[in-house]
Amino acid sequence: MPWVLIGLKLAPLIIGAVHAVERLLTSKHGKDKQDAAVDMIDAMLAAIEGSAGRDLLDDAAVQVAVRAVIDATVKLQNVIASRKGSA
Repeated sequence: MPWVLIGLKLAPLIIGAVHAVERLLTSKHGKDKQDAAVDMIDAMLAAIEGSAGRDLLDDAAVQVAVRAVIDATVKLQNVIASRKGSA
């Protein structure tokens, strides 16, 4: 189950990147924001994985999965925000 451990390590990076992009890049939308989050995650992973000689986001399947998690995170944030507004 090493994939679970990798997923658990990536989750905070993805959530952090989504929060940073939402806060800092208010003029961007949709895929532009997603691309910025992926770039941020890639930069963080490069620093983490550089010494190990790996590049996790260089795998197309991982890129697709990371983008799906970014989309899911944003959707969840939007649902939570809409519930807070109607409470």
